[in-house]
Amino acid sequence: MMTMIQTLFDSTDFPVDERFDRWHEMAMRSLAASDIATESPHQDFRATMQHLDLGAVQIVAMTYPSLRCRRTPRLIRQNDPEYLSLGMILEGKQGIAQGGRESIAGPDDLVLYDTSHPYEAHVTAATPVVARTVVAQFPRALLPTRNFEQLLGARMSGRVGTGGLVAQFLFGLVRDADHYEPADCPRLATVFLDLLSITLARELGAGCELPPESPQNALMLRIHAFIQQHLGDPELSPVTIAAAHQISVRHLHQLFRQQDLTVSAWIRRERLARCRRDLADPRLRGRPIHAIALRWGFPRPADFTRTFRLSYDMTPSEYREMVPHSLVGVES
Repeated sequence: MMTMIQTLFDSTDFPVDERFDRWHEMAMRSLAASDIATESPHQDFRATMQHLDLGAVQIVAMTYPSLRCRRTPRLIRQNDPEYLSLGMILEGKQGIAQGGRESIAGPDDLVLYDTSHPYEAHVTAATPVVARTVVAQFPRALLPTRNFEQLLGARMSGRVGTGGLVAQFLFGLVRDADHYEPADCPRLATVFLDLLSITLARELGAGCELPPESPQNALMLRIHAFIQQHLGDPELSPVTIAAAHQISVRHLHQLFRQQDLTVSAWIRRERLARCRRDLADPRLRGRPIHAIALRWGFPRPADFTRTFRLSYDMTPSEYREMVPHSLVGVES
């Protein structure tokens, strides 16, 4: 049986003096880029990461020592995937500040934050060496809850009620990842977003109603997952996407109009994000830029360079040379 796509990482698999940098690189690829500083000596850095790919929703479970994390305006300008993140603390405490709100979250608490705005977090391990968290990351446009901005940086309980259902669901996904098949992933993403939407609506209180388009949201999740699975196909287009989901091209464009992006623009953004990730990967330093572009659906190098420059005000080679400096520029 094929299982869902997951990536496992353990810092102890690497030489002692490389462990923190390797974990930082993995975190930069799995989550929105941020500056990370650890309070543990780098030579004694012990951490793990489990990354589950549900298509539109990415789940990352981590253990690590106490650390500080900042998403700065500079990093947002470099790459803004327009994602929301939901953090669940399992062990330790996390202080987070975003949008003028500050909170301290402990075990079984939930915190929502937005990658498009600066934030700062400080995680304190429950023991001298271990904090444990699960982070779910997904496109902001897929969340139907209105006025969720009021909850950014606020602590929510994951012990009881609908928040408890969200926490149990995330914990179960991580624990039982080997028992899910790739075909389950879009449905699991839909369940998570539905549970989270209900929880946020309850947190916002009376007057907050969920829009009645759950089937439409489920369709969008399937479409997003399909696009991500076929980004490397140069023939991916609104026509092929619509045909795969048995809807008209016109209907597909209407769905994306509500996300303020055209279908082609969404595909281009996701392809560029994958290319940026590979260009930033030290393990792929020897891979030619045109091969990275081809892997993610850009068959013509000149078109890729032009598209990359228009999006990021630099060429792919300039970005590749810049990234190592930002990776090691961790503030203490």
